Amino acid sequence: MRLKKSFREQKRRSYTPFFIILLLTPYIFGFVDYDSAYTQSMIGVGSGRYAYHDCEGAHARNFADAGIYIGKKYSAPVRLGLSGGFRTEGTNGSGIIIFPDVALDLRYFSIGTAGVRLGSENDLYLESKWLDQPPFLSGKGLARLGIGGKLDKPFSRFWIGTNVIPYNELGLATQLEFP
Repeated sequence: MRLKKSFREQKRRSYTPFFIILLLTPYIFGFVDYDSAYTQSMIGVGSGRYAYHDCEGAHARNFADAGIYIGKKYSAPVRLGLSGGFRTEGTNGSGIIIFPDVALDLRYFSIGTAGVRLGSENDLYLESKWLDQPPFLSGKGLARLGIGGKLDKPFSRFWIGTNVIPYNELGLATQLEFP
């Protein structure tokens, strides 16, 4: 016996082709040259819970945050950008973070307001970053330390390290990017 599908099941769309096209976008439109100038923009939203201690013991607070980053890497060894973020903690209030990104960004070395990198982004490199990717608290944290590099197959970049601040224990953090 054949069962009829409900109206809701009949109208449900599959988003699988959309996600496949989204994942293949870097391959469809070609690759960027890492040594050339480019513009970068990021947006992020998140939430979480953190613990704090006082004379009465341990307490937990919920928070939500959002952020945006817009930056430009010039052909000359200069990178300029601006990060902004918003954080709220329920009844405890909210706050805004504005942070500039000004850096001397050479092939094997970068130093600026958002961190330090030793090594080429086209090979293996060591970096320490702070307030560089939104959302600042629920994303990668205020400060992180790790190694990164470039993968030829698939054409991407990776990063492995730890988020240092505001966390009270070290943990493993990873990232995979398709430029």
